Amino acid sequence: MLDLEVVPERSLGNEQWELCLGMPISQAISIMRRQCRIVKNIHLCYCDYDPLAMDIILNLTEDGIRLVFDPHCQRLKIIEVYDLSKVKLKYCGVHFNSQTVSPTNDQIEISFGATHPGVFDPANQQFILNFRGLSFFFPSNDKLEHIYSHGLGSLQFSNGPPVVSKLCIYMGNSLSETKAPLLPISCYQSK
Repeated sequence: MLDLEVVPERSLGNEQWELCLGMPISQAISIMRRQCRIVKNIHLCYCDYDPLAMDIILNLTEDGIRLVFDPHCQRLKIIEVYDLSKVKLKYCGVHFNSQTVSPTNDQIEISFGATHPGVFDPANQQFILNFRGLSFFFPSNDKLEHIYSHGLGSLQFSNGPPVVSKLCIYMGNSLSETKAPLLPISCYQSK
């Protein structure tokens, strides 16, 4: 199981390697090839008939991580962890997701210091807790749209506190408006 540090608006990685926003797809593939004993089963997804029409995706299926690259400049624009049961995650050196720490709403607030409520997305029946460069998604099986008024922490859930279903690291204030950042300096120093 990978043990990775989350850095909002920047990266996901550990002491041996780092996936940085803005890095070229070739460098990400090179990192994954060097980690072939740890990172296995990587799928490359792109549009065959119109390669510039859709994002390029490296899907690390056994680790629950999806890397989304801009099709034009081929630089990393979103790091998505879509299966938190397959990785350990920490922020500032402290785990907020592991076998012993569940990534509940309360744990995310403790780790990241949430100062504002999540946003309810009724179309997808989920709450999204946004920070600059980082979003957490909490699924909701309960019918909450009529009682949601004071944020995620004020709600009572019948199945216990909500647990993060995925998180996204990106540049800027909004995941929907994010673009691939410029090539980071750290990419020039890769080994």
